[in-house]
Amino acid sequence: MKRKPATMKGKILLTAVILGIILLLGMFDIGSVRSGIRIGYVGKEGRSSWSGQYVSLDGFMKKTLYPKDDRLHIEVETDSGSLSIEIKDRFGKVIFDENDIGTQSFDVPVSGKISIRIDADKHQGGFRIGGEKK
Repeated sequence: MKRKPATMKGKILLTAVILGIILLLGMFDIGSVRSGIRIGYVGKEGRSSWSGQYVSLDGFMKKTLYPKDDRLHIEVETDSGSLSIEIKDRFGKVIFDENDIGTQSFDVPVSGKISIRIDADKHQGGFRIGGEKK
């Protein structure tokens, strides 16, 4: 009986590694960090915008954005709980920090790459950061 060449084993191993990477990328959203509990969360993330609607959010989420304009439009909907937003510029300097944001919309002056951290304490509602104004 002739033995199969080692290249077949290599191909199988390579396929397993690629499938493992694809699964990991699906489990972890590259470009953002999350820690907490999200119930009924439906989000949309892009290079210059980020939004989420949910039944309950508890914990924090972080994302890097590259806004298209020099003003970042933010909309928050609060049915209950609290939501805080902190925005840092590309140098790590805090340019916006607001706690316990109720239902409102506002603009924040920005320039270039920014990082956003959202902290929620049993927050019900949603947020929209960047993108077109409604």
